[in-house]
Amino acid sequence: MMESHHTRRDFLRYATVGGVVVPLAFTPGFFQQAQANAFNFAADPENLTDMERMHLPIITLPPVVEDGSQAPILIEVDHPMDEDHYIKRIQIIGFNDPVQTKGNFYFSPLNGEALIGVQIRLNGGESTVWAVAECNQHGSWASSTDTKVAAGGC
Repeated sequence: MMESHHTRRDFLRYATVGGVVVPLAFTPGFFQQAQANAFNFAADPENLTDMERMHLPIITLPPVVEDGSQAPILIEVDHPMDEDHYIKRIQIIGFNDPVQTKGNFYFSPLNGEALIGVQIRLNGGESTVWAVAECNQHGSWASSTDTKVAAGGC
């Protein structure tokens, strides 16, 4: 069996071109390989290491959203915001939606904390929302949460 090697750049190119994820489905093992190369995840979500606890985004999103056109979401990363070690960016993604990127939020040590509270649009039905926090020293860390949108949406 031939093993393919894809870069983080390949993953982002395929995942965001025109907001369509379809190319991922036609490349065997692409998503798993790209995921492993591009993002860090909790090895055991029930027992986080200090490194994981410091870098993984904590997502607060209601389990059921009544109006998908204005879903409230809070994302925080319990990370120091020192001059030489800080969270540079948090991205919110909903792969089930027509507009997958819900926002990119940039930080500097002057922010003091990596915290976002916004309203996003979500497609109707069940949805998984991802948050990716990018540390200037330790790369990108991703977490997700599930929600169900009762009405409206994008």
